[in-house]
Amino acid sequence: MEQSAVEGAAVTALSEWARCRHWIQAAIDISLGFETIEDVEQLLADRTYQFWAGKRSAAITEIVQFKRAKVLIVRMAGGNLNELIEMEKSFCQFACAMGCTKIMGEGRRGWERVSEHMGYRFGYVVAVKDLR
Repeated sequence: MEQSAVEGAAVTALSEWARCRHWIQAAIDISLGFETIEDVEQLLADRTYQFWAGKRSAAITEIVQFKRAKVLIVRMAGGNLNELIEMEKSFCQFACAMGCTKIMGEGRRGWERVSEHMGYRFGYVVAVKDLR
C-alpha cells in the first residue's frame, strides 16, 4: 500500500522534529519557563505554532492578530546562528504571504545586537518577577 502525499509529509515532519527537537529544548532551557517542550509540541499539533527546520538549527513561530497589526513572532530558536539569520528571510516571506505587517522576535538581549543588522529595532524590555 502506497503512502499518500499527506502521510509522507507527516512522517517527514515528525522525523525533522525528532532531529531538531534538542535545539528547541535548549532554547526553552534558557527561557523564562513559560512553556515546556511538551507544551510546544501540543501547540505545533494544534497548528498554533509553526516549526522551521534548518540543517543545523530550528525555530518556532506564531502568527498573532493584535488589534492593529498581524504579526509573525519568532518565539524561540536554537542552533547555528548564521543559519538562523539566513532563515529569517523565509520567516519574512511566510509572514507576508500570511498577511502579516510585522515580524518580531522574543529572546535574550544578545539578539538585539544580531537583529539590528537585519533591520530590526529594539522595541521594549520585558521584566519578569517570579511570584512563588
